[in-house]
Amino acid sequence: MRTLRAGVVGAGFSGAQHIDALRRLPGVEVVILAAGSETHAAQAARLSGVERWSADWQELTGAADLDVIHVCAPNHLHLPVALAALRAGKHVICEKPLALQVSEGEQLAAAAARTDRLSILCHNYRFFAMVAELRARIASGDLGAVHGVHGRYLQDWLISPTSTNWRVDPNRGGPSRTVADIGTHWIDLAELSTGLRLEAVMAQLGTVHPRRPAPSGERTFQADGDGPHAGGTGDWAPVTTEDRASLLLRFEGGVPGSLTLSQVAAGRKNDLELTVEGNAGSATWRQEQPDQLWIGRSGGPNELHLRDPATLSPSAARLAQLPAGHNQGWSDALRNLLDDAYARIRGESPRSDDVPLPTFADGVRHLAFVRATLQSAREERWVRIEGRTEPGSARVAEAAGRSQDGADRADRADRADRAVGGAASIRRSPAER
Repeated sequence: MRTLRAGVVGAGFSGAQHIDALRRLPGVEVVILAAGSETHAAQAARLSGVERWSADWQELTGAADLDVIHVCAPNHLHLPVALAALRAGKHVICEKPLALQVSEGEQLAAAAARTDRLSILCHNYRFFAMVAELRARIASGDLGAVHGVHGRYLQDWLISPTSTNWRVDPNRGGPSRTVADIGTHWIDLAELSTGLRLEAVMAQLGTVHPRRPAPSGERTFQADGDGPHAGGTGDWAPVTTEDRASLLLRFEGGVPGSLTLSQVAAGRKNDLELTVEGNAGSATWRQEQPDQLWIGRSGGPNELHLRDPATLSPSAARLAQLPAGHNQGWSDALRNLLDDAYARIRGESPRSDDVPLPTFADGVRHLAFVRATLQSAREERWVRIEGRTEPGSARVAEAAGRSQDGADRADRADRADRAVGGAASIRRSPAER
């Protein structure tokens, strides 16, 4: 097995989690990370045990010795970093949302379509075993015809008026915060699980704190200061992005849905819940109890299914890496996604063929959802989701992913020969000098 060499752009919460997950994969080496300053990059490299670091992401995209670039930087950097990496012949794994605007996402999707490199959007919730179980049960008809989809995604890490983060800055985070950051996760899960594309949205958005300290480098979910979530130290500035959202949804076939989103819900840390209702049963999965799937029945007792490889569907069992009773969580789902991505880069069969890897085309559709949500809130009306996506159910994206997989298998040449530029001058962490 040839070792694949990865570079990680971004040293905050997401970057650290990617590095940890990659180290749990065979045949993968995290070679270098990049951050926004030399001080931050050197510190992050030392803490994560990565030998090389840089304060310039272009050193990674141009480095001849890297096969894969992980884009874990703030949203405004997704377009330039991912585009440069694809043009340099690198595989790209990008955090969500794909970009700031639909037009930027379309640029990236078009660039990805012109290359045989793998381009993946990091929706790791797809790769929980019990999400795969939910999807398999819906596909098998266990719940009957789906007639309702609803849920929530609630957090509280921005509940204090002094809490801040780069996501609050629309120049770095984009015109939407809560919907783009966590709403896209929920929509991706709902579409994947049901096989139904979202068609329209009616939205009410709200900003609880109209002013916050200007962000100056605070990490997601972390803050410094006196209060439990205090973190801003810069000058106070107006907040133009939403803290919460209440959405009415319409999926294919007129199937109704609803979604509540918040980053200011006290006591809710990462409370994602998805409920799917059918004419033979309903099902609920919660991210904070990820090893459980509740099934509701009308003519019999309700059921609580636990993650046990011996009793799960084949697609779910393949994602259950630990025996029953040994909890798997958020980082394990991320590992599962990256495991499948790196298997496809090698031309190998992924662990779970039944769970498609999220593509840049998915990311464009999610950005179209964000755009429609903002328009709906402004105009106080239903707005259709318009974007450059194929018509029909979400299974279309799965077929597209398999086509890309086939293209990846066609070329196993040394990726270093495809890189542009030359080997960059890369710094080593102080401990390795």
